[in-house]
Amino acid sequence: MATADLLFIFAAFLNLIGLIGTVVPALPGPPLSFVGMVLCCVAAPNPVMIILTVLMFLLVVAVTVLDFVIPGWLTNKVGGCKKATWGATLGLIVGLFYAPLGLIIGPFLGALIGEYSNCQKLEPSFKVAVYTFFSLLIGTLFKLVTCIAILAMCIGNAVWYYFI
Repeated sequence: MATADLLFIFAAFLNLIGLIGTVVPALPGPPLSFVGMVLCCVAAPNPVMIILTVLMFLLVVAVTVLDFVIPGWLTNKVGGCKKATWGATLGLIVGLFYAPLGLIIGPFLGALIGEYSNCQKLEPSFKVAVYTFFSLLIGTLFKLVTCIAILAMCIGNAVWYYFI
């Protein structure tokens, strides 16, 4: 088995873990997928892939930073506390065990409980929980789209290497 074959296999593995990392908070999805993309670029370098890798690096950095900033910023903007953000994250982790419905209900309930423990009022807690949930959903969507784009570029590079 050639070195390029091994690099493509390892890149595919990292892309798969990166896709899983879009919904699992403990795994850095886009950075793992990006490392897979770098391996694809090393396995079969071509000018287009090199340019795309540089551009994807910038996108991965932006998405990763925004994933940390958006939930806190949006929760703060609607008057929420850090407990709501932490609650949503913990709810997502617990929700993983009850997927797929748990991935929707878990973050929402976690944010609701976190905010309610802080302000002791249901209506503002509900509003904060909705915004916190949507910020988590937006971050996850950005990460998912980024990882799918990286996977598509890696597949394109592998097709170019093996068939063209």
